[in-house]
Amino acid sequence: MQTQALTLTAGQAAIIALWISIVMTRSTGFSSTAFRYSPLMTGLVVGVVMGNVPEAMMVTAAIQLIYLGVISPGGSTPSEPAVATAIAVPVALLSGMEPTEAVTVAIPVGLLGSYLYQFRFFLNTVVVTPLVDKYVKETNDRGITFAAIVVPIILGTALFFPATFITLYKGVPLIAEVVKLLSGRSIHVLRAIGGALPAVGIAATLKVIGKKNLMPFFLLAYFLVIILQPLEINTLTFAILGAIISYLYVMVTMEREEETGAEFENYVNEHSEVGQFTDRELHQIWRRWRYINEIPHTFDRMIAFSLLWSLIPGLKKLYKNKEDLRDAYERHAQFFNTECIGGAPIVGIALSLEEQRAKALAEGREEEAVSTEVINGTKVSLMGPFAALGDSIEEGTIQYILIALFLPLANSGNFLGGILPWLIWIIGNYIYGFYFLKVGYKLGLNAATKILSGTIMKYTLTGLSILGLFMMGVLTASYVSVSSPLTWEISGKVFELQAILDSVFPGLLPIAVVMGVYFYFEKKGLNVLKALLWLVVIFALLGVLNII
Repeated sequence: MQTQALTLTAGQAAIIALWISIVMTRSTGFSSTAFRYSPLMTGLVVGVVMGNVPEAMMVTAAIQLIYLGVISPGGSTPSEPAVATAIAVPVALLSGMEPTEAVTVAIPVGLLGSYLYQFRFFLNTVVVTPLVDKYVKETNDRGITFAAIVVPIILGTALFFPATFITLYKGVPLIAEVVKLLSGRSIHVLRAIGGALPAVGIAATLKVIGKKNLMPFFLLAYFLVIILQPLEINTLTFAILGAIISYLYVMVTMEREEETGAEFENYVNEHSEVGQFTDRELHQIWRRWRYINEIPHTFDRMIAFSLLWSLIPGLKKLYKNKEDLRDAYERHAQFFNTECIGGAPIVGIALSLEEQRAKALAEGREEEAVSTEVINGTKVSLMGPFAALGDSIEEGTIQYILIALFLPLANSGNFLGGILPWLIWIIGNYIYGFYFLKVGYKLGLNAATKILSGTIMKYTLTGLSILGLFMMGVLTASYVSVSSPLTWEISGKVFELQAILDSVFPGLLPIAVVMGVYFYFEKKGLNVLKALLWLVVIFALLGVLNII
């Protein structure tokens, strides 16, 4: 890899730091989820700023592999991929590190980034919560907007911008200088570690999206790639094959069920109640929910203020009495947490319940009105199941299928490898996320039962899981680089361990490492940080001993 002058200008450091501030404060709305969980767009931004997009994308592709599957409920992750990339890619470009070596820089930086992100929650809890509560009591919409959106962004920027800027401007050149002094065995150890670390991200994804009975699809893809390697078949072809296999499996198993997609749609149309809200008004609520979702995240209320702000236009239409409106605001300022897309039906259900309550109050039937306890109880009881649905399908499966599909582009230095996964993902989830919200509003409480227990959702998840597992098999064969240089001599004849392994079981070491990490997650839980640290220690030792 070519090297640049070992320095970053203040302007370059400031632009990258500003980007990280935008990502980590979630200022661009739900689209920032892809920026935060995947390093691809950050790598592209760094490449543009430093004038070397191809090499930046190649380094970022290597970093992406270790950060597959790093999602967890509640918005916290064991590491922050965007922060890690913002530092590791400049270090690699300045020092000439190979992509697989650069991942060793990303790991500690990403860990520190996760602590900063948790501190962001603390700041929001201390500052944002009392401020929103104050404006809720006043039914001050502008005040709520200021407290729930502007203030968290200011606080987050004040936290992330200086930390990132100083690290880039002062720290990165120093790290690059140290890296350039490394040679020989030290570089070999870094490459040994870097080649194995993608196994953690792939194993984490297997754990997140995979069911044990579907694991053969992962193994099928892996061995197909190994066997067909001489043909140089590209990832897109394997993705198409995986999609066909997934479709056929779902169609065969689904024949045993009665419900079809058309029947689900008919059920929605037949059981929909005529409400006050038009599609245009529901779109407004959806856009607000999708934008604010993670911005005012706090420890004590989680994303309750996001739900409140998204519902404000609907609540103002329903409640003309200021006391009733304030009660509604206070109702939705209480603890609430779910995933944005998966939780969209809850937003629709909450609006439906509020509409029923407002109608009863307007007609003087206060004792028949849906109570505050019912509305809050419904939200709390549904937020977990729908969050699990969103995390597993939206962020834990669809996002990583798209990343796997376009990762070869990034690995070849193509900027489209950073843009296309994000662009397709946000367009898709905008469309079906709104549909979920609309179904929640139309069906009310019936939506929860129909969505969570319906066969359509079950088989959609199964099909996506199969495709996701298949693509992880392709990535394992293509990007987990573990081999042994170990040789020994007996009676004048030289034996090579890798050649012996290849003659017995081609591709044994990469799949063994991935499955080893996967079984670790099965036994110890999805602790990505511990797995990363163990793998670093083990492969550093194996590299020093020249076994790997």
